[in-house]
Amino acid sequence: MSMRKACLWAVALLLGTCPAVWAAGAWNGQDLFHVPLSWCIIQGSPAQANPNVAGETITDDIIWRRHERPTDAIYTPQAGITFRSAINNAWTVLDFPQIADPDTSLGTPGDMRGENVNTNGVEFNQMLNNCDAAWAAMGRAGIGITIVNAGLFHDGAGNYVTTIGWGGCVENMAGICSAPFEGVVTVVDNHYLHQSVPNRAWPGTGTQFGLTDPLDQLVGHELGHALSLAHRNTTTALMNPFSADNDANGMTDNIGLNATEVGDLRTVAQIVPGLEIDPPNRILPGNVVATRMVDAVRERGLRPNLDLAAVQVSLDSAQKQVVFGQRLFGLIPSKSSTQQHWFLVDTEKDGGAGLEELRRIGVPETRFEGTDLVLRADVRGQKVKGSVWRYRDGRLVQVRDRIVFELLTLVMHPHFAQTNPPQKSFPPTTRKEFPVHHIVAARLPQDLAGIGLDRPFRVEAIIARGGKGVDRFDVKEAAGQGVEFVLSHPTFPHCFPQDDAAPGQIVKFLVEGLKPNAGVHGLLGPRHIFRGETNAEGGGTFELEIPKDTQPGPHLVTFGNDRTALTADCVVNVRRQ
Repeated sequence: MSMRKACLWAVALLLGTCPAVWAAGAWNGQDLFHVPLSWCIIQGSPAQANPNVAGETITDDIIWRRHERPTDAIYTPQAGITFRSAINNAWTVLDFPQIADPDTSLGTPGDMRGENVNTNGVEFNQMLNNCDAAWAAMGRAGIGITIVNAGLFHDGAGNYVTTIGWGGCVENMAGICSAPFEGVVTVVDNHYLHQSVPNRAWPGTGTQFGLTDPLDQLVGHELGHALSLAHRNTTTALMNPFSADNDANGMTDNIGLNATEVGDLRTVAQIVPGLEIDPPNRILPGNVVATRMVDAVRERGLRPNLDLAAVQVSLDSAQKQVVFGQRLFGLIPSKSSTQQHWFLVDTEKDGGAGLEELRRIGVPETRFEGTDLVLRADVRGQKVKGSVWRYRDGRLVQVRDRIVFELLTLVMHPHFAQTNPPQKSFPPTTRKEFPVHHIVAARLPQDLAGIGLDRPFRVEAIIARGGKGVDRFDVKEAAGQGVEFVLSHPTFPHCFPQDDAAPGQIVKFLVEGLKPNAGVHGLLGPRHIFRGETNAEGGGTFELEIPKDTQPGPHLVTFGNDRTALTADCVVNVRRQ
């Protein structure tokens, strides 16, 4: 390994053995990683129905703070990673989407079935699809990590449980976060966890969580799972499966990451679609872009393993690799008959295979024409094999090399908190992983796929048994004719600190990409320290005074347009006096 790579990844960085080439906005001599979060808020949860936490009374602002707290207190100083809003400055809707509660028959509106998302994952999977559908309707789904603010979790009898969050990613057979990346988090509303809320009791009960969570350790813990981290049974560890109080002040404080976890976080962050890499005073796009579209029809009476939930396409420009994935509404049984998963792709404006040519290779009945690429994955139990055809010289010709078919699994991990009074349901032990649904994926070289950045293409997806289609990719506008995809890097607002500063000093920030001539407020971590207005270009040079009680080290800075979820994010290094 070269010296540069060694300094980029090795634990030695934390010990100061690599050359210190630091600059304003850098982290330990390395580039910062900005990971976007696609938040959704379930209607009826306190953040939506009655927002009032730590003086914030606007839903978007409460949700901002949920990722600003763990970013500033945990991820920025320990891993050089920030989490930011995935709201895009090119969209007309600039608020986090609020989605309907998929099942209001139990609990109160906004609550979720969540004692075990493996055996009781119907509402959980529907929630994910609703969130993706909301983001796709605004502009694009599949950016960053999908994260949902719920009320509380309950069991099948409607009784609240001590689970406070779920987090995980799509894993391959080796248990490693894989492309097409899908990181998923669901957390209980911090109305029930934040010390500023005077009545944190569960609805209709006198029970509440025993510890408060001023740093939103819960969100930080579940984001760790979404970026590959497993549980670690150390009381001070962020990834301890239980909230812990190590100094007996009644607040959750287990936030520690070890060197191995830091390396894993920074490695997996690089396959997150929409990642931005932040060398000082400039922004570089990550290598991976993706788009996910939701099947518009939930099939009644169809088994979850045969019910198509969503289709995702991702492109890794560094690996020059394209991955197609079909997300199912559940898991494929270990013993099941063969089911076929077809992808029909039209990458060219003219030409391509017609319906007769598709029938010749066994494609179930379809109205999709102009096909340039056909993929078929045959899945039986947990085994997958596949075939690929490319349209050449008027025919679909089978291609036999450089393609990998996989059965991937969304695996979720729970987080728990003790209650006051103690609940009998508090788990004495915890399982490590809870599979939720399968993704059937095909991985192939970019040149074979014929897909590039900013070039529209259409995709039709079909699930079949015995050669007969049982479900397909349906959208109201063009049922059976495919859905248009475009792979492009999202564009976010940015800010750039022009120097480091000590507490009490003023730092200038260059800001770009916000709404023009609009009110803006600035925060250090979750603390308001600035109010102003953007210029006619949506930016400007803003001066922020670092509060005198700020601890030395890197800190998240966020500028956001008032009453929106549109933010510009960066990091300032605070020196000792």
